[in-house]
Amino acid sequence: MAYRVSDASLRAAVAHLCRYGDTDVFPHLPELSFFSEEEDAVVTELATLDLDSYAPTGAFEALAPKNRYGFRIVHQLPALDALLLLACVIEIGENIEAKRQPVGGRRVRSYRFSVDLAKGQVFRPDRTYKDWLHSQQAFLIEKKYIKKVVSTDISDFYARINYHRLENLLDEAASGHGAVRFIKKHIKVIRARQSFGLPVGGSAARILAELALTDTDQALRDRGLLASRFVDDFRIFLKASDDPYDALGFLAEQLGINEGLSLNVSKTSVSTRRDYLQRLERMTSDVDEEAEGVALEKLTADLYFDEEPDEEDLERLKGINLVDLLNEEFSADNWDMNRIRVIFRALRIAKPKEAIDFIRDNFCDYVIFAKDLCLLMEAIEDDEPGCFDQVLDDLVEAVLCPPASSVQIIRTWLIEILVRGVVNIPMSRLKDIDGLSATVDKRKLLLLRGRLDDKNYFRRHKTAIHTFSDFERICLIWGASCLPKDEYNNWIDSIKANFDKPLGPLFLKWAQKCRSTLIAKLKAEIIDHPD
Repeated sequence: MAYRVSDASLRAAVAHLCRYGDTDVFPHLPELSFFSEEEDAVVTELATLDLDSYAPTGAFEALAPKNRYGFRIVHQLPALDALLLLACVIEIGENIEAKRQPVGGRRVRSYRFSVDLAKGQVFRPDRTYKDWLHSQQAFLIEKKYIKKVVSTDISDFYARINYHRLENLLDEAASGHGAVRFIKKHIKVIRARQSFGLPVGGSAARILAELALTDTDQALRDRGLLASRFVDDFRIFLKASDDPYDALGFLAEQLGINEGLSLNVSKTSVSTRRDYLQRLERMTSDVDEEAEGVALEKLTADLYFDEEPDEEDLERLKGINLVDLLNEEFSADNWDMNRIRVIFRALRIAKPKEAIDFIRDNFCDYVIFAKDLCLLMEAIEDDEPGCFDQVLDDLVEAVLCPPASSVQIIRTWLIEILVRGVVNIPMSRLKDIDGLSATVDKRKLLLLRGRLDDKNYFRRHKTAIHTFSDFERICLIWGASCLPKDEYNNWIDSIKANFDKPLGPLFLKWAQKCRSTLIAKLKAEIIDHPD
């Protein structure tokens, strides 16, 4: 038996990965530039690959902040595996969508599958989290008999999805399909040590997670409960005579007995209609003053559609004291992580001058938001080259000390600041962080050595490629592009036997062609994934 994924699904997966990235947690894989520039050749080769015989590798797992004192495990797949997994999920995307609640309804608003190849989208653009909040507002305004709202979510949803339940659901959605066989095989490899959980951070997992809750959505409907869901967030709308305890008990039993999932007690509450409407108003306005709310809400929509704010919106945004707003949120006892990230996004668009001194003076305090910090600093540094070089000492110390020393994602994004050249590090300081041993750190250091033109390092190691893992070798090729053209090309020709996996020879040929621009591609812009 042989299964080959279609050209159309491969192209949709390439377009999505190159537009939105392989993950919304890690820095995006540099190989996405290769996919983008060699799309036709990549699709042609992979369309002939027998996925029944292809063996996917595992995923890199790392700890990431979830809230102020909470954490989660996140994953990054090798580029080829990320592409193949997404393509296979796209292949059966319509089958999965057919098992879900009607797309025009109120019940399920999250990640509705719809491919737009030209825009690289695999989700409908009118079913975002913000759209979900507005749909609830409209529903409550219309249905005045609703008097109470139950709010809850699933505890560690992605990490606790039962693999065997998902297998059965996939078989129900697309029985006998080769894509289903590959998806099951891939997830089993990724989660080899557990019988539950999906890789966190990519679009393929988002679609599969929606499949995992289709029975629960139908159970709520069959029970006659007026409910709405966005990923693992549930809202149940009750009349005055309805018992919130009864509704929660039904949902908890459905999730616990049938899915092996449990509700998050700390995020479960019952609100009056009035209080919940006020809560929605605050969430959709983002800030207390209406003008600020309009500007920030417009910003999130513009980012989704890859549009810059118009002059009027940009001026309104610049009129907000975003630095003070960020400081105020950061000083709160309980952080609203989404709100803080929206403010960071707004800062990246407005780029106020005062943000430079603010980051210089408060760099160490904000390292828990290392991704947002990196992207903001990069946006500002593009206009003010070298403006953050004086934070180098703080940056190096932050890489080596808590929380970065114990939380991989924080450390990864801090090193990314150096990889992208946002903060310049002299070769003499590289030794301070050269001892980092995690695979993802070693990948970043290879890229950083390339940026620093460390020819001696690559000359010493180019005959020892067998000592580098598959996950590191791509970055070894990338960093070694600092070598002279003839030396680089001759070396690439000599190591082709080490790149015998699918796309390996094609990647080496592309690297030789693009040698002089590989380091510059590390700053290639990829859009944030829509919320």
